[in-house]
Amino acid sequence: MKVCPFPVKRLLVLLLLAFLASCDQSTTKQFTVADIPDPKKTDGGYVSNPDHLLSDAAVSSLNEQLGTLDRAGKVQVGIVVVHSIGQNDTRDFVHQLFNYWKIGSKEKNNGLLILMVEDARKLEFETGTGIEADMPDIICFRIQQEYMIPRIKEHDYDAAFRDGILSVAALFNNGNYAYDQLPEPPVVDSSLVVADAAVAGPVNADYPGLTAAADSAVAGNTAAEDPGLVEAPPSYFADNTPSVSSSYIGEPSLPGLIFWFIASLVMIRVFFSRKIKARKGEDNAPVRLKDAPNELLRPGTLGFILVYGLGLLGVGYMASVRHTDVGFLKTFVIFYLAWCLFMSGVVIILLLRAAAVLHEKDRHEKWACLAMVKRDVGPAAYAFPLPLLGLYVWALKKRMDRLRNEVYECPKCNHPMHRLNDVEDNDYLDKAQVVEEHLESVDYDIWRCDSCSTQLVLNYTNMRSTCSECPSCHHYTFRCDKTVTLKRATTSSQGMGSQQFSCAACKFKHDYMFIIPKVSSSSSGSSSSGSSFSSSSSSSSSWGGGSSGGGGASSSW
Repeated sequence: MKVCPFPVKRLLVLLLLAFLASCDQSTTKQFTVADIPDPKKTDGGYVSNPDHLLSDAAVSSLNEQLGTLDRAGKVQVGIVVVHSIGQNDTRDFVHQLFNYWKIGSKEKNNGLLILMVEDARKLEFETGTGIEADMPDIICFRIQQEYMIPRIKEHDYDAAFRDGILSVAALFNNGNYAYDQLPEPPVVDSSLVVADAAVAGPVNADYPGLTAAADSAVAGNTAAEDPGLVEAPPSYFADNTPSVSSSYIGEPSLPGLIFWFIASLVMIRVFFSRKIKARKGEDNAPVRLKDAPNELLRPGTLGFILVYGLGLLGVGYMASVRHTDVGFLKTFVIFYLAWCLFMSGVVIILLLRAAAVLHEKDRHEKWACLAMVKRDVGPAAYAFPLPLLGLYVWALKKRMDRLRNEVYECPKCNHPMHRLNDVEDNDYLDKAQVVEEHLESVDYDIWRCDSCSTQLVLNYTNMRSTCSECPSCHHYTFRCDKTVTLKRATTSSQGMGSQQFSCAACKFKHDYMFIIPKVSSSSSGSSSSGSSFSSSSSSSSSWGGGSSGGGGASSSW
């Protein structure tokens, strides 16, 4: 029997269309300096932390320290901490961003931009032309290597920028970036410390002693001028600052999720049959063999939710636990593995259901039931063979061959019967059965006993045929010749159509009416919801108008 090939081309076309529909967004747009949030336009601060790699407490503390330096007219520092800047070179990017924001005073050009890019593992300093004498490239590099890179390697970004800014503050206040090597303040009577503690000002609750120590480094040798203040040693910060690991949550690929959403819907529909529901008020057309429901398993909507949910769990794990971006390729692999796991679960369910349903059926009934299973999951084995589906389909074919080809015993005399070939069996078939074989909807096997001439006629239906059972002669020779639109649907009323069926065996004809749904009107006045973000308007709502000549330093880890 010649079997109609599975419409693999149709599936590939649908998947290709889904892929193309998402490809217009799959190419990541070029990352530019305009994509970096300007802290001056959001909260008037100095730290841009869009990926939340720094804690809120650290950002607040850094803004306070940098504000003190800026108001003193010493240096205006901008900090940018991001996970990625796309394919841009970090050195070029920091230079462009500096001049885009115009950090530093326009008259002094006393700006400094510190950029950390996590996925590129790069730390960049960009200096304004006015501070290149006080902060040459070698000093920038030493601050990076001695105070920031060691902490960054430990994923303690808060400590890295805290120590780095303390070093910058010490450089512009004392002329020495090594703030932890400054002369020790004079020993002060402890009674003076207690007496002046109330005057010293509030202490940062999250980082005890951090505010006082930072202000001491910024304001210079304040302890020497006012013996009521005590400078905390650098080790105090390490002991009292919580270690903050990277809290970055990876970015999933929206085009990848859209592609697999569409692809999963298509594959659930193609790989598994569904129960055909009769529509009320319509003369329902007979069900085609290819659409006949599989009684062993019909995952339907629940299957789609399960397999797509497995994929989303995998993407969520990579993004939130492994802290990595999940691009289109990673999304493709994750959802492919989810489908492999899902299809392996399908195999287990099919085995259990078959054991429960088929044990009381005869050979011919078992073959007919398994033919539906093979029709559904057979094509899926080409796409998701591992770990179980490919082996299951191979074993299924072997079992179906045995069920059909093993020699039958004569039901009368118990002698072995023999099967007639395709030419001989036509003499034992009626006209309608010959038509069925011609339409390739059914293939007949004729088993004949040589002892008593008993004949056994068995029909093996092609479960991928588009033929239906004729209501008149009950052979699978009923086909739809054409579909006619009797009344077009509009936005205000339903339409009406007709499917014209005829039987190739008994010539029975019937027209099946069906309803065409109303045409949905496109709402041109659809409202788009948007959020308006207002920048805090303060005296520090913009940078100073400075520029950079390209000075600074780069470090990797």
